[in-house]
Amino acid sequence: MKKRYIALIVLAVLIVLVIAALKIAPGIAKDYVVEHSEELIGRKMKIADVDFNPFTFTVTVDDFAIFEQDGATPFVGFEKFRVNVNPTRLLSKEINVSEIYLKGLYTQVVQDGDRFNFSDILDKFAASEQDSVATDSAATPSATADATADSAAGDSIKAINIDPVEMTGGFDVAIQNIVLEKGNIIYQDRKVGSKIHLQDFSVDIPAVYFNNKDTDIGVNLKFADGGDLTVKVLFNMKTQDFNVAVALKQFELACGKPYLKDFINYKDFSGSLDVNLNVAGNVNDVLSSNVAGTVGLNNIVLTETSEKTIGVNSVQVGIKKANLNEMDFVVDSVVVDGAFAHLDLLKGGKTNIDILLNPKGAAEDTSAVDSALAAAVVTEAPVDSSKSDSAVAAAPETAKAAPAKPLKFVLNRLQVKNTSVTANDFTIKKPFNYKVSGISVSGSNINFDTPCTVNVNANFPEGGTVSVKYKGALSDLSTMDAYVSIKNLALKHFSPYSLHYTGYPIISGTMAFASDNKINKFNLDSKNTIDIYNIDVGDKVEGSDPEFTVPMKVGLYILKDKDDKIQFDVPVQGNMQDPEFSYLKIVWKTVMNLLIKVALSPLKIVGNVAASGASAIGFDLGKNDEIVIDPLNNHMESEQYAKAIKMVSALAKDPKLKMNFVQSFNMKKTVEAYKTRKLKTEFYKSTQGKTALNELDEKAIIAIDDKDEAYTAYVAANAANLDRKALEKELLDMAAKRNAELLKTLQQQSGVTKKNVTVTTAPRSQLVNHKGKANFKVQIDVQ
Repeated sequence: MKKRYIALIVLAVLIVLVIAALKIAPGIAKDYVVEHSEELIGRKMKIADVDFNPFTFTVTVDDFAIFEQDGATPFVGFEKFRVNVNPTRLLSKEINVSEIYLKGLYTQVVQDGDRFNFSDILDKFAASEQDSVATDSAATPSATADATADSAAGDSIKAINIDPVEMTGGFDVAIQNIVLEKGNIIYQDRKVGSKIHLQDFSVDIPAVYFNNKDTDIGVNLKFADGGDLTVKVLFNMKTQDFNVAVALKQFELACGKPYLKDFINYKDFSGSLDVNLNVAGNVNDVLSSNVAGTVGLNNIVLTETSEKTIGVNSVQVGIKKANLNEMDFVVDSVVVDGAFAHLDLLKGGKTNIDILLNPKGAAEDTSAVDSALAAAVVTEAPVDSSKSDSAVAAAPETAKAAPAKPLKFVLNRLQVKNTSVTANDFTIKKPFNYKVSGISVSGSNINFDTPCTVNVNANFPEGGTVSVKYKGALSDLSTMDAYVSIKNLALKHFSPYSLHYTGYPIISGTMAFASDNKINKFNLDSKNTIDIYNIDVGDKVEGSDPEFTVPMKVGLYILKDKDDKIQFDVPVQGNMQDPEFSYLKIVWKTVMNLLIKVALSPLKIVGNVAASGASAIGFDLGKNDEIVIDPLNNHMESEQYAKAIKMVSALAKDPKLKMNFVQSFNMKKTVEAYKTRKLKTEFYKSTQGKTALNELDEKAIIAIDDKDEAYTAYVAANAANLDRKALEKELLDMAAKRNAELLKTLQQQSGVTKKNVTVTTAPRSQLVNHKGKANFKVQIDVQ
């Protein structure tokens, strides 16, 4: 009996000793780790308490921290960690963990280039591992090492899908109540200047299952800059199937500003993102996962360096199905509300979009890449052609790549509303500013391969509207049909273009425009009709130097019918990929050519003349609207007078018309020709003994051969005596004499007054650059 009591006492003492040892051992281990932390990991460490409860087999660690290299700033730590296991279940071949609890996790990861604030710890472990490997290599035969390497390589390519029971060595695993609460994770990139702070980071896993049952994982956190994230994960360890539900609310996109600077050149960016997605698939084939849900952008504002903004109030996207492996995408809806943008055309050919998409340093980076590529080409090893054939022959046949799967895309509903765009053109003399508001876009069943229809409507200032109907397939944007209809467009807003191209400002008028555009492989065939009512232009602006010399007033005067309307067609054709192709320039050039043709070619005067009783009067100048002259002749010929008289005959029928006959010739060529004429004249006088010349003498002078020996000798002796400025003055005096004779003759015609007919010589700058024949060109205007 006494022996039994003694045995019980001894057992009790042993149990007490074990319990005491288990209670004391964690403290000893804690003190050792803290004291030797710098030796172990190269950093100072803090542990407030480590406790082990032998009755519940619970390990608790309080107030743990690893410090930065300065020994004072926390790098990673937590308030409390607790884990509870049941070792008795091992007898039943079960690994049982009833709780894993972590509170107040804190970590701050700082990146500076390719280094992190924990890189020194990794370096220390890597150095220790290399020393260990070197020691093992010295003691291990190479064959064994090779076998080990082969085994590792084989393991690395094993499929993910393995049996959980096999993975746990035949043991059942039960892990329950995994909880992480009130975590804080900070990531800083010093090179970029970014900081992402995750607050109240929590994880809740009721149980982890290693059998054919779904493990339920819940993750919640807040972003310090704004936004809440909730992630729900269901994962089956046996089948490797997963389902992930992501809910992101009001995530502030401003946290990504530092990264945007690598892609765009901007001043500020703001807005929020909402995401509600469900992803279902299998770990072994992630690309075959099906994605569904919604994505929303709200209050997006991008401020450019010019202080102007581009943005949108709301973009909502509903995704019915997205499968990358099958290239199958079905989008329920895309709704854009309150978008606003501007397009600035800048001098030099650039736009504000070019500036936006050209971040600082992009050019330098590109040149560096180009230099590196050039160096690589220069230093590339030469190819031995004698070996190339054999190498090709020895190379095994490569398997043909599987053909890419065709893209399947359907957008069930597209809607854009309350959108506005402002256009600014700074390339012309007076900047152009125009705002298009109330832009709406609607479309349905928009897919990739089948032509579909999209309708666009918008409002112009002062009640104008535009309607566009597009039909085409997204798979071939080079081929499409587009019909454009513009109504009640107030033309005075386009006065800057009129000033730039013609020199005349538009002061009134409305326009209707219809355009039927068929594009086939970027080749445009466009039929356009323009209907203009009550258009009027002001006086030509002095010094405007327009691109087209167009008599706008007379052109519009002639084009208008008795109801003050103008209607004409403008065909446009060309290849849209041609850098020289410009739709706007073609339209303007066509309109200007029409005005010139109407004003200066066969002239049909209507309008006020028709109202006064003459329904249609006019005259035909024939193929030429000019009077060709000889600038070396003092006088005009009868044919030239007759043509001029015919031109002014219309003045008797409409007193509003005004004609200006402008004499032009190429000064440089004419001076050279006049110098030759002067030398021949003086040579003729000296050889013929004449001081006065008649018409026959003039013909004889013209007939002198340039290669005549006596004449060439005379030229060599006397050419230097002729002064160029004196010759120019004589030519201008001759031109003034022709002007006076022509004006005198025209003023004798019916309907001609001192106000409606003028005869002038073009300015010297125009004479220097004059091309073509010497002539009197007729400029027609309306008083």
